[in-house]
Amino acid sequence: MKKYFFALILCFQISFSQNTDHLNTVLKQLKIKKSDIHEKLFTQKILPYDKSKNVLVIPKYDINEQDNEGHDYFVLDAYIVVIDNATGKIICKFIEPNAWTSDALMLTGISIDTGLYHLNSTTRAFGVRVDYTGSSRPNPFSETHLSLYVADKNSLKQVLKNYSISRSGGEWDTNCAGEFEDRNSTFDIANVQTNHYNNIIVRSTIVKSVSTPTNDDCVSKETTKKTTSKLIFNGKEYK
Repeated sequence: MKKYFFALILCFQISFSQNTDHLNTVLKQLKIKKSDIHEKLFTQKILPYDKSKNVLVIPKYDINEQDNEGHDYFVLDAYIVVIDNATGKIICKFIEPNAWTSDALMLTGISIDTGLYHLNSTTRAFGVRVDYTGSSRPNPFSETHLSLYVADKNSLKQVLKNYSISRSGGEWDTNCAGEFEDRNSTFDIANVQTNHYNNIIVRSTIVKSVSTPTNDDCVSKETTKKTTSKLIFNGKEYK
């Protein structure tokens, strides 16, 4: 049991070391100092459909300061990088200056989405989700943006930019009375193609709620609506 436990710890340490080495190796190739990135928002993920490749999302500070009230304000350049998982060598990358801003609407998380985004028989995209949260209690708000990327030989292309995949907001008196709306969307890949890429069917569920104070109680009424829309590839990106 002790030998197994020691081997498990050693395996974890080696894995952690490799992940750290990958970041350092990639930053060196990009000529970026580690102090210039937002490490808490950095994320990486091995592609489940090609485990020889690793995706890194590196948020690099363009602006990093505080406002007069001491709130963090920053603007980030996005470095989306696909690397050889064994060597850490960059295979392809996508760089977008001033991609993400965190101010009153705070950027709270970045994650890599490896869903079944089969755009045609030979092309599978991966996604990057970016989460935002508002700081107002009377006007709560949160939103998640989804962007899709396709590796094409030695280049990485963004084929969907900042699509609002979920959104929640409303206004209330911080006690009971108020109105809220939540919208969550999922993607289905259609069989029909436009410009060699499958159309994307967007299925959204919208829940609206109204809360009203009544006789020392708070009564909430909800209505649910489902909608369907379509994203079509115009030869450059989905719209």
